[in-house]
Amino acid sequence: MSTLQITDLHVSITTEAGPVEILKGVTLTLNEGETHAIMGPNGSGKSTLAYTIAGHPRYEVTSGSITLDGEDVLDMSVDERARAGLFLAMQYPVEIPGVTVTNFLRTAKQSIDGKAPALASVGVRPARRDGFTQDGPRVRRAQCQRGILGWRKEAPRNHAASGAETEIRRP
Repeated sequence: MSTLQITDLHVSITTEAGPVEILKGVTLTLNEGETHAIMGPNGSGKSTLAYTIAGHPRYEVTSGSITLDGEDVLDMSVDERARAGLFLAMQYPVEIPGVTVTNFLRTAKQSIDGKAPALASVGVRPARRDGFTQDGPRVRRAQCQRGILGWRKEAPRNHAASGAETEIRRP
C-alpha cells in the first residue's frame, strides 16, 4: 500500500521583494485508495503544494519532509518523481499537431513500465487524429485516460480553472 507523507512542510519562493513563505507547516498523509481535495482561496498555497511535490525548481523547501513509501521525495529528481507517479497532470494540454492524446499517454506509460499498455483492454477509445485540443470533453477524456492507464493515485491534479470536478473511474 502506497503512502505519501508530508510533514511540517515550509515552502518559499523568491520574488522581487525577496523570499516569501507560502506554505507554513503543512502536514498531510495520503494513503492508497483515498481521495483528498485541497480547497482554499486564491493564494492559499494549493498550487504551491502541487508544484513542490512535483519538484518545480521555483519552490524552495525551507523545512519539513515529503516521503513516498518511506523514500525521501525531496532527494528525487523531477523525472524520478514522475516515474514514481508524482507529477502534475495537464488540465489544458498544449496542442501538438499529429500527436493524439492516446499516443502521448501510451508513450508516457511505456516510459514508466517499459511496455505499452493495451488500451482497448481497459476500454479506452482511440483519440481523434487532430491531436490535443482544449475543449472540455476532450480535457475530461484525457484525465480519465490517465486514470485508466493506472497513473498512481498520488498524482497531484491542479485544476486552476475548474476546481475538483473530475472523477476517474476504473473499469
